[in-house]
This record gives sequence, structure tokens and C-alpha cells, in this order.
Amino acid sequence: MVEYNCNPVLNHTDRAINLFERVAYTPVFIVGLLFNVTTLCIFCRLKRWTDMHIYMFNLLVADFLAIIFLPFRILETFCPINPSKLCTFLLCTQYSNMYSSIFTITAISIQRFIAVRFPFLTKALASKSRMIATSKCILIWTIIVVICVCNYKDLLPEDLEHCYDRKLTKKLKQHFFLLLEILGYLIPVLIVILCSTQTIYILIRSLKHVQGRDKVERKNIAAIITANMFTFIVCFTPVHIGLLLQYVLDASGKDFVHVFLDVAEWIATTNCCLDSIGYYFLLKRVNKRDNCSY
Repeated sequence: MVEYNCNPVLNHTDRAINLFERVAYTPVFIVGLLFNVTTLCIFCRLKRWTDMHIYMFNLLVADFLAIIFLPFRILETFCPINPSKLCTFLLCTQYSNMYSSIFTITAISIQRFIAVRFPFLTKALASKSRMIATSKCILIWTIIVVICVCNYKDLLPEDLEHCYDRKLTKKLKQHFFLLLEILGYLIPVLIVILCSTQTIYILIRSLKHVQGRDKVERKNIAAIITANMFTFIVCFTPVHIGLLLQYVLDASGKDFVHVFLDVAEWIATTNCCLDSIGYYFLLKRVNKRDNCSY
């Protein structure tokens, strides 16, 4: 049974965080829901799916799940939920959606690099590209579910200070912490940076061999990849710094870690809006081009 505490006794830091979350998460929910629903409708009207569409749809699913559970986080600022199994579920969902986005963006970066660096291999595997993309997306969710099932005990109610905050005195188990930091962030961010920079370099180098529309198109693609790379770094780096601080600092740094991690989690959540806005306009462009061909 879920219990609420609508008249909590809050210190100055908690009141400031509550006010920040009310102001910050509400527009993220509204904008994210609007664009994700609109993008879902565009996906339903697609006449032909490519491997990139499959990756983008997987990213949409992760973002949409994050958005539909966001009202609980907003409600928490008005009428806190006492730590319960619902909080464990919400935290598992939050981690699952974030890491699904991270792994999917990483897969997209690899796919872009292979397409640019090995065009003949990409053409040879064209008939199997959608099956490969689907398999990768299934693998991503399988890995995330296994990790959640194996480590949910670190998110049980007795380890929570508030519904969305772990007790600073209750450290994550070392293997779970390393899993989140290394497999969940460090390896993906290195792959994204390496693949993105190499792809951009190849595209820029190829500009001297093309003219007109192709040249403009390649410049636009390079700009999009650059923006995606920096968005990835900006959105997901702070939250993993916050997890590191939560793991290494003692109770004396409780307020600082609490504030830093809450702001970092909000920054990570804004990725749901940035993703949806990006592929909303991309899909509209694809749809318009497809419709003109008929």
C-alpha cells in the first residue's frame, strides 16, 4: 500500500530542491509528452522502416516510458511518497530508461560510423540491417532487465531517504556501482566520442570531392552528429559524477550530493525532450520526401 506524507517537515535545502523540481520537471513533462506522442504518430505513418528507424523507435520507447512516469516525480514535490515498493519500481524504471537511451545512442553512433567508414560492407548487409538493428535493441533491453533484477536490492525502501533518493549512508554495492559507471557510462561515452569524431572527420574530408546539394547535406549531417555527441556528454555526464560523489562522500557532504544529484538527474531527463525534438523534425523530413516520391 502506498502512503503519502503531505505535510512533511523540510529543511531549507529540501524546500529549495522541491521548488526547483516543480519548476524544472513540469515543462520537461509537457514538452516531452507532446513531442513523443507526435513522433509516435509519425512512426505509425511510416511506409518503410530502415535500421535507423528501428534504433530511433527504441529510443522513443525509452523516452516515452521516462515521460509517462515523470508525474510521480512532480507529485513527490507536493505530497511526498513514503519509501515503498512503488519507489523501488520508479527508481528501476528511471535507471532502465536512462541506460536504454545511452546504449541505443551508442548503437546509433556505431552504425553511423560503419555506414560512413565501410560503405560497401553496409550495402552488402543492407538486406539484414533491420534484423541486426532489431536484435541489438532486444539485446539492450535484455541486458537492462537482467541488471535490474540482479541489483534491485540496492533500491529497496529501507535504503531510501525519500522516494527518489537513496540514503547517503547506504552505499551502492561495489559491483553495481562499477557496472553503472563503467558499462553504463564510461564505455558508451568513449564509443560515442570515438565514432562521432571519426564520422565527422570522414564527412568533412569528403567535402572536397562533392558539390552542390551533396556538400550541403554532408555538412548538415556532420553538424547533427556533433550536436548529438555534445548532447550525450552534457546530459549523462553530471548524473554519473553525482553517483560517484554519492558513493565516495560521507554524511558531511549529504546536502551537496543531494542538490548536485537532483540537478544532474533533471539534466539527464531533459534528454527525453531533446531526443524527441530531434527525431520529430527528422521524421517529418523523411515523410515529406517519401510522400513527394509517390
